[in-house]
Amino acid sequence: MGEAAWKGGVRMSTYTTIQGDAWDLISWKVYGEEKYMRYLIEANWGYSDVLVFSAGVVLNVPDLPEETEEDVPFWREDDNVSDEIEDDDEDEEDEDW
Repeated sequence: MGEAAWKGGVRMSTYTTIQGDAWDLISWKVYGEEKYMRYLIEANWGYSDVLVFSAGVVLNVPDLPEETEEDVPFWREDDNVSDEIEDDDEDEEDEDW
């Protein structure tokens, strides 16, 4: 990756494509997971219609935002919820006896 710079309050690095790069592959190369390719596309909207890149295209690579509540799966949002469910299950079992 290239040098880091600030753009619109977000720290950005750059990535220069090689022949055959695609959004998911670039995401895997720079972030370690394909699921973050949306951030690459948003930072490089002018290339959003490109599926397979030619060599030498310089793309902006934004830092990933910190994980927020909406990024967390619903089953990890609140650890106390599973405790409440278990308590309800125990109450139902007591009623059957």
